[in-house]
This record gives sequence, structure tokens and C-alpha cells, in this order.
Amino acid sequence: MRLLIDGYNLLFQSIVIERGLMGKNALRAARGRLMELLIELIDDSERVGTMIVFDAKEAPTGLPDKYSHHGIQIVFARDWASADELIQMEIRKHPTPKRLTVVSSDHAIHRKAIARGAKVLDSDAWLDEQFDRQRRQQEANQENACNPDPDIKQRELSDEEKRKWLKDFGF
Repeated sequence: MRLLIDGYNLLFQSIVIERGLMGKNALRAARGRLMELLIELIDDSERVGTMIVFDAKEAPTGLPDKYSHHGIQIVFARDWASADELIQMEIRKHPTPKRLTVVSSDHAIHRKAIARGAKVLDSDAWLDEQFDRQRRQQEANQENACNPDPDIKQRELSDEEKRKWLKDFGF
């Protein structure tokens, strides 16, 4: 695992919550929208190394404690007092914590992660980074679409070259 996300912490920092919606169905819908956002923001190769942990109080009935959605491992902390405890345990047992990024705005989690050498980001800061990366990628894609071969240099023709081309084509 390379990315460990505090699920509800990120959810409440994201743009997927609709004002006025309440109850379990609203929370379930918000979790679903958050997962779709993560699928959009996290590259395929990164998703396989991503775990998102949710508190279990509002865990959907009929779903297992752990399952995978488009490569992202989703975990409900059903056997834990809170998702925070499960996240801290995942940090403690991680074999290479220097390669781990923990996304949470919970400072107790930050302290545990930093003590193990993991990188930590507040949820809102991580989201901002992902949106910025996505924007840069879209801009690069648009730029490449305009000039698909970056080795081809465009230059202005001289007047003499223009006259030669016009003559060669019979104008």
C-alpha cells in the first residue's frame, strides 16, 4: 500500500456532499460519489496501492468489511472503535512507511505517520494537489493535441520561400 486515506475525513473535505441531504442514504450516496471522484483523480497504477478506511457506524449492510472498487481497497472499521485506530494500526504494520502517504486532517494520525517516516497530507491539501495534477495533465494533453510531435519545430517561411512554393504549385 502506498496511499492510506481517512475516508470520512476526506469525504467531508471534498465536493461530493450535497447540502440538505441527511441520513444513511445520503451518506451512502456521498461515499459512492467520493469513490467515483477518487477513480477519476488517482491513476490506475496508484489505485492498486490505495486503501480508504471508513468508520463502521454507517457501514452499508450487505457489504463485507473489505472489498475492492476499481483497484482501491475499501475497508470499514467494523471491529475497531474508530477508523482512526485502524489507520494507525495500518501505519504501524506498514513494511516501508517511507513510501506511504497518509491522507487525513487528524493530527493524531499525522503524529503516528510522521513517527514512522510516512508522508502526511491534510485531506483538503491532498485534494488540491490531485485537482492541480489533473488540470496540468489536461493542459498537457491539449497542448500535445495541437502539436502531436514535439520534435517538429514550426517556423515562419521567408518571403523567398513563399514565392518558391507559390511558383512550384503554379500560383
